[in-house]
Amino acid sequence: MAEVRFSVVIVHRNGVQMLLDALSALTQTIGTNDEVILVDNGSGDDSVAQVKACFPEIRIIGNGCNNGFARACNQGLRQARGDFILFLNNDAFLPIGALERFAEDFAADPKAALIGGQLIGEDGRPQRSAGVAPSFLTEIGLLRRRHPDVSNLAEPVEVETLVGACMALRRAALSDAGPLDEDFFFYFEETEWCVRLRRQGWKVMVDPRIRIRHLKGASTRSVRRDAQVEVLRSRLLYYRKTMPFMLALPLSLWRILRLAVNTATHLVLVLLTLGQVQTLRRKLAIYSTQLAWLASGCPENWGLPDKCPRGTTGEKA
Repeated sequence: MAEVRFSVVIVHRNGVQMLLDALSALTQTIGTNDEVILVDNGSGDDSVAQVKACFPEIRIIGNGCNNGFARACNQGLRQARGDFILFLNNDAFLPIGALERFAEDFAADPKAALIGGQLIGEDGRPQRSAGVAPSFLTEIGLLRRRHPDVSNLAEPVEVETLVGACMALRRAALSDAGPLDEDFFFYFEETEWCVRLRRQGWKVMVDPRIRIRHLKGASTRSVRRDAQVEVLRSRLLYYRKTMPFMLALPLSLWRILRLAVNTATHLVLVLLTLGQVQTLRRKLAIYSTQLAWLASGCPENWGLPDKCPRGTTGEKA
């Protein structure tokens, strides 16, 4: 069997036209020694059937439910044969020559474990592609650190964290740091992974010359309030995974107190404005839903819909 250079893993749930457009762009840049693996997270439309019809060469892992981002990525990773794995969102469009550039970057720096590109919006403006790892001081607001702006740089640069819409992985780094942490369902999984890789001595980098069109937020736009439950769940989990208990506990309590204050404040504002300000109503709905989730004991089934039960693979028989 011929050696595989890149395994491109795409996690998808609904939105067939967006997926087909992204795959069409991808077919313009992959080589004969690359492979594409689609992990479908229980789509309710005809995504799988259309991909089979239009791109029969793509390998498909079909889940009967929503397996989350980290678990689905790891499903693709377990079947990937490439020396490098590219995790690509279903709303991200890879430019021609991107895989060659990623391969050159990995060859130039043997300690590079994860490399991202420069994300750009539909209007051509740069999006945030890298960030700083949240710490106790940044989370309570005592230390302000700007996310790095790498959009105008001409060479790859080391960063602390990546935005997970497009991440190229050197397979060899898995032996030290392991795959994505499947305790994260959605959000913060790539942030924790970047922290873990860097603690093992690997580098996380961005190559701003690789410009990836990204329809930011397209996958969760229709379930925004539910998605914010996942944000809070994953944020609190990130604290526990990356910080000592003596920092994670007070930080979690501070976050909960802040949420309660925000809920009460926005309730008063909505009452004072007689509910006429849409932005205030939307924020109150998000805060109150998050607070209700906490008050209910953080149930697993709250958040994004149609989750796979814990302890199951999610894959259709």
